[in-house]
Amino acid sequence: MHEDIKSAFEDLKRSIAIFNERWPGKVIAARVWRLPLLAQQRVPDHIAAESFEGSAAVELTRDALLAFHLQPGQAPGTVSRLPGYIALAEPLMEEILAINTCKAAFSAAIEQTRLELELAPEARPRIMRKALGGAFNTKQLIRKVHGFPDPVRQLTFTWAGHTAGGERVKVAKVREQLKTLAMARADRERIALDRTPEWQEHQALNRMADDDILVRHKKIAPHPRAMLWFGEESRYDAMIHANLPVFVVPAQDGMQVVDLRDFDRTQRGALRPDIKPRREVLATRLLYLPTDNPERPAAQRNNEATLKRSTYSR
Repeated sequence: MHEDIKSAFEDLKRSIAIFNERWPGKVIAARVWRLPLLAQQRVPDHIAAESFEGSAAVELTRDALLAFHLQPGQAPGTVSRLPGYIALAEPLMEEILAINTCKAAFSAAIEQTRLELELAPEARPRIMRKALGGAFNTKQLIRKVHGFPDPVRQLTFTWAGHTAGGERVKVAKVREQLKTLAMARADRERIALDRTPEWQEHQALNRMADDDILVRHKKIAPHPRAMLWFGEESRYDAMIHANLPVFVVPAQDGMQVVDLRDFDRTQRGALRPDIKPRREVLATRLLYLPTDNPERPAAQRNNEATLKRSTYSR
């Protein structure tokens, strides 16, 4: 049952090995920022970004692409990050897409095993470690490698300090969870089922269909991100998580780079201006209706073909 996971993992390692043999010989410029490992599942108020350029950045990137294990001193549930960029003389999209395809196949093998064993989604890391052994880190294994084949005019690195993530869940699942909690409380406190707060929340969903979708919001820890410009528009064309260096081809007249600074929580008081308003369903459980996706900015629509050739929409 775990053989598919092992096979997918070997395919992934081979695809990265092939890529690691090719891309260093195409490098025009390279710069990365090494971030300290987190010893606990809490982001400190200050994170120092240590800069490396040239051959040092190349070696750190080669290692980061294969950094699948928890490192000494790294807390479980955290990830190692190496934001930065590798400027190439020519794009290597075929190799990058092959890596991401292998990552998707690896993730799918874990999910298939979970379904066969009838385990909860939270069991995926345990399934992976049982198949591979060792202190493997699921997030570091499956995170995407980003590459853009078209010339980049500007590349800006910043910290995302106020980002919220969302998990999409069906109303039927929420109902089932609330019913289980309500029955447990009623039994524990010896009260009527309809007097429990969980059952009242359950009843608040009466007008919704089982197949309706809710979004469970959660705050995401501060993390580095990169914004890319291809044309002359003022708004960025693409924004990605900068967990690993992004592979780009610079514009003929040069690529302007805004470096990543240290993270300082005390200096990050402003929220993003484009935060969408939320329509609450069960705010105490951070459950909201999905927000409508606004029309994409003109800059992104104009560069639709560019983005399709990259890893941005895959």
